[in-house]
Amino acid sequence: MAIDEIERTALVNQLITTLGEEPAATLMKCVLPNGADHLATKDDLRACEERMRAYVDRAIARQTRTIMLSMSGIMAAFMAAFMTPLYAGLLG
Repeated sequence: MAIDEIERTALVNQLITTLGEEPAATLMKCVLPNGADHLATKDDLRACEERMRAYVDRAIARQTRTIMLSMSGIMAAFMAAFMTPLYAGLLG
C-alpha cells in the first residue's frame, strides 16, 4: 500500500504537533534515511532489469564461444593424434 505525498505531509505535521519539530525530523530521517528522492521507482527497476539481462546475455554468449572453441581444439588434437597413424599406414 503506497503512501502518497499528501498522507506523508499530514503524518509529518501530526508528528511535529505531537513530538515537536526536532524529534519529528529525527523520526522521519530514521524512516527515510536518504529522503524520499532516493527511493527506487518501477522505472529504475525496469532499467536495472534490462542492464542485468544484457549483462547475462553477453556472459552466456562469451561462455558458449569459449566452450565451443575449446571443444573444437580438443577434437582437432584428437583427430590428429588418432588419424596420423592410420594415414601413415595407408600411405606407407
